[in-house]
Amino acid sequence: MNPEVDIPYPPRSWLQSNIKPLYIVSLLIMIPVWLIASWYTFTSQAQDNLRVQIENDLALFADSLDSELEKYRFVPKMLIMDATLASALNDKNIRYKRSLHDYLNHIRTVTAADEVFLLDVQGQTLASTTLDNQGLNYAHTPYFQAAKEGNSGGFFTLGFNAGIRGYYFSEPIFDSDTDDVIGVVVVKVNMARLERGWPNKRTPMMITDEYGVVIASSVPSWLFTSRQTLDDRSRQAIKNTSKYPSTSFPKLQSQVIEELDAARIISLPKPGYIRVLEVNLPLPQVGWQLYGHGDLNKLNSVIQRNTALSLLVFILTLSLAYVVMQRRLQFQETLARREVNQARLQQAKTSLEVRVIERTKALQDSNDELKQTQTELIHAAKLATLGQMATSVTHEINQPLTAIQTCADNAEQWLQRENYSRVEQNLGNIKKLAQKMATITLHLKTFGRKTDNSTSWVALDEAIYNAVGLITLRCKQEQVELIIDCLPGTEVMADLVRLEQVIINLLTNALDAMLNSSEKRLVIRCQSAGEHICLQVIDTGTGIDPVHLTQLFDPFFTTKDTGVGLGLGLSISYSIIKTMGGELSASNRADTEPQHSGAIFSVRLPARYQA
Repeated sequence: MNPEVDIPYPPRSWLQSNIKPLYIVSLLIMIPVWLIASWYTFTSQAQDNLRVQIENDLALFADSLDSELEKYRFVPKMLIMDATLASALNDKNIRYKRSLHDYLNHIRTVTAADEVFLLDVQGQTLASTTLDNQGLNYAHTPYFQAAKEGNSGGFFTLGFNAGIRGYYFSEPIFDSDTDDVIGVVVVKVNMARLERGWPNKRTPMMITDEYGVVIASSVPSWLFTSRQTLDDRSRQAIKNTSKYPSTSFPKLQSQVIEELDAARIISLPKPGYIRVLEVNLPLPQVGWQLYGHGDLNKLNSVIQRNTALSLLVFILTLSLAYVVMQRRLQFQETLARREVNQARLQQAKTSLEVRVIERTKALQDSNDELKQTQTELIHAAKLATLGQMATSVTHEINQPLTAIQTCADNAEQWLQRENYSRVEQNLGNIKKLAQKMATITLHLKTFGRKTDNSTSWVALDEAIYNAVGLITLRCKQEQVELIIDCLPGTEVMADLVRLEQVIINLLTNALDAMLNSSEKRLVIRCQSAGEHICLQVIDTGTGIDPVHLTQLFDPFFTTKDTGVGLGLGLSISYSIIKTMGGELSASNRADTEPQHSGAIFSVRLPARYQA
């Protein structure tokens, strides 16, 4: 590829150039539509939830009402099996009228009924728990007529005398011989008993009879109003049955606003009932209709909240889609540009690869030379250390050499005198002196050889005592107190010769630091640190200037006089310890022991401890 040919970037697509205006237009158009749709949806959902709630409340009340009526429906069924009532009906004079009255009162008290009375076959009251009813005729009532024909009767009415709403249950009493109806027993239940707890109901209710007249309601002012206009037939039926004292009822001022599935929205004449949801439930056993009402105004806050949340989710979703689409278009553009860039850089990459290979080879050669130089430098540092100790070692060797010469001369004279025992004694002394010289030179020979930089588990105390053997003479000459506190059986992962080189370097530096000190004490101390061990070389010299602590291990940095040191000892020691997986650090004793002066050099190495 010709690098001078400019490859143009692909043009931007129409969608990528106009995605932001499209997003803004979508928001302006979709927000009103979504708001209206959400409002209608949540309104319908809230109305359905309210309708279900009302239906549940109506079903619960219907069950309670049926249970209450059923409880009193069985009272006359039990009374017709009482022979006392049949005997009273057969006795036309009713000789025990007072006792029968007390008996019926007992029944009323036990069953908590409102009234219990006994009628003859003509509908005349023979006995009643209410003395005012005795002598009245109920032949015109539907419940008497049903019982006279041998059936169970039930009828709601408003009493003419007391004006109390009540439901009447009737059962026929049969002659045991002829099975003819000889009388009727009637039990009346106060309708107010069925309305107990209505003021505390969460759903306002009302009950209408078969003519649409309100016979029970949570709102007392609606009682005995009519939900519809009564026709002449209904009025005549009410008059014939004496169901109510009057056949004229005020119409309940209600208006149907909207017809819904299984419910309707209406308004009722009461504050707070301007817009309510009405649900009705038929009560076929008694021919009534049960109505429940729910306030729709209380749903507005829920509808508004849900609509606002829905709108927020819609805006967030649309915004997320916009961001994702924008990022996708940007990503596609980036990919296209990246392909062009890769094509432009391909030729440069090829030429760079050649240069990198050449440069890598040059760096590899330089690295090999650097490693060789470092190895030679470490070896030179060891030889320099050996040169520094040559004088003291020479003095140490001269003494056994002089003694060997003296013993050899003496042995020669005793040999001439044929005193072989004395010759043997002198030869033994010569042997001991030679072994002493070998011990002195052994450490120098071992210390001076090159190593292959490999590591293994080595005895720490061996490295310490080998290094100490080379500076013992100097310690004696300079009157330095040497204290060694080792942990026997400790092994470290290191190279023995290179570790000895580091220890000797630290010891000689410590001796140099104590040349002018009044108190000369050199301490070698080992401290266990879990899977590592810390070897410390502590002196009583002048310590390290805090300014020099950060430069101490830099190459060619030294605080000694010119010509005394090159500043490579600590730098080389630092590199040796690093290659063996350890750490070399320095500090002043005054930092941890204010009463003492001097420096502390610490070598931290992986260790294991033998039993």
